[in-house]
Amino acid sequence: MENSIINKEEAKTISADQLKKLQDFNIFMDKAKLSLGELSIQYEFQKADILRQIAMQQQNFSDLEKAIKDEHGDIRVNLETGKIIKQSKK
Repeated sequence: MENSIINKEEAKTISADQLKKLQDFNIFMDKAKLSLGELSIQYEFQKADILRQIAMQQQNFSDLEKAIKDEHGDIRVNLETGKIIKQSKK
């Protein structure tokens, strides 16, 4: 589609209904982009918080695992019953 210069005498306008629809679409797109940006930022904050919580829990798990090994030696624990299972020597 080629752009051409329109003389003032040739200038026409679209209908008020068409203009309103174009304006409404433009407003919708602006709001949608803004919402998407806000959602993306919120997602990144939640992701960072969850990753921080995972790191904290991994550290807590490591500390607990070390305490159990210090107390009971190299063992495994049945997570359903809490029973100690001795590691087999290979």
